[in-house]
Amino acid sequence: MQTKTSTLDDLSRAVGDSEDKDILPGLIKRHPRFLYTVSIGFAALFAELMLFMSLYYAPTKDSSFNIGLTIGTFLFSFLAIFASFTMPHIYFLPRFKRYSPIIFLMMEWITGAIIVTAASIIQLVVGIFLVNGELFAISEHLRSLALYTLVICMMVHGSVLFARYVHYLYERELHQSYKIVTVAGVTAVVLIILALFLLPYDLGRIGTGLPNNGLLSLHITMRDIWLIVCTIFAFVWQLSVLADH
Repeated sequence: MQTKTSTLDDLSRAVGDSEDKDILPGLIKRHPRFLYTVSIGFAALFAELMLFMSLYYAPTKDSSFNIGLTIGTFLFSFLAIFASFTMPHIYFLPRFKRYSPIIFLMMEWITGAIIVTAASIIQLVVGIFLVNGELFAISEHLRSLALYTLVICMMVHGSVLFARYVHYLYERELHQSYKIVTVAGVTAVVLIILALFLLPYDLGRIGTGLPNNGLLSLHITMRDIWLIVCTIFAFVWQLSVLADH
């Protein structure tokens, strides 16, 4: 009788361990370098944008203010982006048994997008006070923030979700290669279309008769190059993760 009881206890513990096991590990566990690199890369974009807003639309601010504002924006953006990939997983992991794997990942994705969007809204509010409510400056800030937020939420978070789900399917031999290749191909096409749509608008503003056009041109050029680099990095990472399987 005692042997039977101990056997049942062992089975119960084994079942409990398997239920509590993180079968969809978060990004910080499997790909920490990618997480830190992406967080730093996009935080730099937000920081550069805030510095541009201060120099271009509030040129009376002194250099110490601009340095503090840039560093503060970078740190805040880094923490927000980093948290958008880590906090949802920590929150939803104890509730994993309530969802299917894809719903679990979608809940993490939505929560991460909310965190990034909230951080962008906070920066927009700071920008409004920075430029004293000038509508043209606010629209410039809002347009860039919306672009960065969209790329992070759709491209980067989307790539992470897809890679994690494919890894889950591979481990259980449930994947279908043609579907994976199709999704990767569609992603590449979408990136090309977005680039072809957005770049002409930005390039059209370079060399115009706008005041202080040199600073504006530098901002647009740096922004576009760095945004393309960060986006390509996320896409190549996704392909490398898929290729490992």
